[in-house]
Amino acid sequence: MKRIGIMGGTFNPVHNGHLAIAEEAMRKFVLDRVVFVPSGLPPHKTKAEIIDKEDRFKMVELAIKGWPHFFASRIEMDRPGYSYAIDTFKDFHKKFGKKAKLFYIMGLDSVNDILNWRKPLELFKFCEFVVATRPGSSMRIFQRLVKFPPLEREVDKIHLIEVRIDISATEIRKRIKKGKSISKVVPAKVKNYIKKERLFQE
Repeated sequence: MKRIGIMGGTFNPVHNGHLAIAEEAMRKFVLDRVVFVPSGLPPHKTKAEIIDKEDRFKMVELAIKGWPHFFASRIEMDRPGYSYAIDTFKDFHKKFGKKAKLFYIMGLDSVNDILNWRKPLELFKFCEFVVATRPGSSMRIFQRLVKFPPLEREVDKIHLIEVRIDISATEIRKRIKKGKSISKVVPAKVKNYIKKERLFQE
């Protein structure tokens, strides 16, 4: 049975933290591949908050070059309307078939907001969750969340991994606007693309 990790996000921009999470998930859950899925039109963010989807996709492609088990998918970008995880996993379930086991890789902040998603409980029919935490992460919201009756039944499908890289896309954007270096937090090819295309600048 193929074991496939699906890592969604705006990737605004993609950074070394994303790669570290994907690598740790792959190692711990013995995944055959990790598919990065840049969102097309996220329902909880305004267009002003994120750069063009084609730039975000290009940066993901550049970031994973040289990682033979990492792939980029346009599945959400090419789908009209808002990007909902439930639609994406239904599509991946059809694409990979019943012989594949899907793992939804995300950060702690994302899963803490799960009850605001579209049909969140239906997702557990299609995947298990791999939730990345950082050293010193506050677990209070998460611990209360998994005791909520509908989620409590699915708690065995939610797995935690700790990744010791603390990087925020928000902080990266702030550094770019201030003219500070981002060399240590994004892959070199991504840094060069951001500079060339003058992304995230005022």
